[in-house]
Amino acid sequence: MKKTLALILALILVSLPFTAFASPAPFEEEAPVRFGGYVMGDFYGPNTNSWVGFDSSDPSSIDVYDSLISTYAAAYHDGFVYGYIYGFDSDGVLHDEFYRANTKNYGVEFIEGASSGGEFVYGMAFNPVDGKMYALCDEDHPYLAEVDLETGVLTRRVDIALGTLLGVQTLAIDGSGEFYALTFSAVSSKLMKINMTSGALTPVLDTGMPCFYGQSMTWDPVTDAIYWAHVNEPSSLTNGLYRIDIAAGSVTYLGMIGSGLEIMGLHTVTDADPVSFIKGDVNLDGSVDSADALLALRHSMGIELLEGAGLAAGDVNEDGSVDSADALMILRFALGIINEL
Repeated sequence: MKKTLALILALILVSLPFTAFASPAPFEEEAPVRFGGYVMGDFYGPNTNSWVGFDSSDPSSIDVYDSLISTYAAAYHDGFVYGYIYGFDSDGVLHDEFYRANTKNYGVEFIEGASSGGEFVYGMAFNPVDGKMYALCDEDHPYLAEVDLETGVLTRRVDIALGTLLGVQTLAIDGSGEFYALTFSAVSSKLMKINMTSGALTPVLDTGMPCFYGQSMTWDPVTDAIYWAHVNEPSSLTNGLYRIDIAAGSVTYLGMIGSGLEIMGLHTVTDADPVSFIKGDVNLDGSVDSADALLALRHSMGIELLEGAGLAAGDVNEDGSVDSADALMILRFALGIINEL
């Protein structure tokens, strides 16, 4: 039976058309965006190791909240900011505890027994498409991991190809489930798209600015833009908040954050509605049929790569990737051999 199904799948591969999907158009920013972040460095003031809040309309005006030791990555989801601390105490003991903080005063709650397991996490982002939190780990050999919000456990998903050579910094995930990072550079960092199947990096745009100190990015669901808390060096006038509009290929300066703060864990506090899809409906046409099986198979063969909601819909066995096993399951469902996915 499996050989017969595989033959059918191979036949429809060459007989059915392929449909590409376009990303949604960006929203126009109609009101200031509210941000939060953790101050890794305050070069001219007392706010190092504090949480702060500010608006895109005037990021130099900050509200200062509770303090926390050495957190390099944090991300917002459903009323809380989740993150990891990372640092050694006076006895040389590594602390890598996982925590969550409310967004009213950033009071931190450590989850008992939850940690990164010794891994260095330096970027985090929530994916509104699959409803999962992801982390950028191990600065020397970068990889992406899924974060368990109950235990802090990191499940490795994909090694970032050329990540060790290029060096990647910070993480953002947009409303279509696309993953982005910045390359390390003393001259001009590039925004790169990360393929979650292969780990390949694809250049999106050249920022025209260096990326060396601690940086962080976040995607905002209202404006559909990526925001970047950039730091060049303590005295640089380019330090501050930037808006990255991928559709327009633009990077816009919005103002200095505080007195030029080095911000980690940049986040907005606006919840995005999850992207809806039908499991197995890879081409997003509202039904599951042999065309969806074909599309999943083409993705697994590297002929045409799925993105966003289509990628999430294709992972029917929920193992973190779309491969021939998913394509076969979708075909079996389309033919009525199995009753559910």
